[in-house]
Amino acid sequence: MATTQLELDSLRAFLAIADRGSFTAAAGSVGRTQSAVSLKIRKLEDALGKPLFFRNAHRTELTPAGELLLGYARRLVRDSDAAVAHLRAPEATGAIRLGIGELFVPDHLPRVLTRFRRTHPRVRLEVQVGLSADLLKEMRAGALDLVVASRDSDDMGGRVVWTEPLRWVAATDFEWSEDGPVQLVALPAQCPYRRMAIDALAGMGRTSEVVYACTSLLGVEAAIAAGSGLAILGQSSLLRNPGLRDIGRHLPPLPVCQIAVFGDATSIHDAGGALIRFIEDSLTSEASLLKV
Repeated sequence: MATTQLELDSLRAFLAIADRGSFTAAAGSVGRTQSAVSLKIRKLEDALGKPLFFRNAHRTELTPAGELLLGYARRLVRDSDAAVAHLRAPEATGAIRLGIGELFVPDHLPRVLTRFRRTHPRVRLEVQVGLSADLLKEMRAGALDLVVASRDSDDMGGRVVWTEPLRWVAATDFEWSEDGPVQLVALPAQCPYRRMAIDALAGMGRTSEVVYACTSLLGVEAAIAAGSGLAILGQSSLLRNPGLRDIGRHLPPLPVCQIAVFGDATSIHDAGGALIRFIEDSLTSEASLLKV
């Protein structure tokens, strides 16, 4: 069976109509005549075997098939544009002193940085892992160029490159008790999740005690899986570690974790901008695979 091919120009015309609500407005935005846009949509509909738009006198609206295609079309066009931009851009050079927050290390950044080194072999990365608060202090002191770390609030600034839900996490055989202090496993005192857990429990009238503290996220996960206590972690920890489960039904709801890039990429020549773009593009793909 022959494989149906989707032309990028046709997908661009499709997206323009979906975003602007008419063939006429879309034609102007993509620099084509209305008849040329109509022809592209007709070919796209013929290739897929389904109508993509309901047409009426007031507005053009997506059919169910059009709604389904919309997400795929945006991703295909975005990936195509990103590939062209990366391949046409001058090769980045230089050195970047990069700080990476401990909460983000095990899941995503190692894969991203390995791909970045292959793609930009002339950029030298000097990577330091630590707690977000410590890394941001070092950056402000001039010891680091960029920091990828958790962001507690918009006031902190930074450029958000990753989000995921936070969960109350415990061992798979954990049994919730209404008696006594809640036993917590945590990173050191500067960790925002540790403060969040203590405050949330206090808000529901429960005392807590940190019974196990560790300087690495993998160590925290191992202690939880061994039954030492519970903690607040990103949902990706649950997906990666079968010894953990979500016990949130007993506890207050949690916000979404934001990971941001801090620092002025323009101050460290083209290498910094290349790294930030690469992280953003790569983590967008990671998020679609993670399905959190």
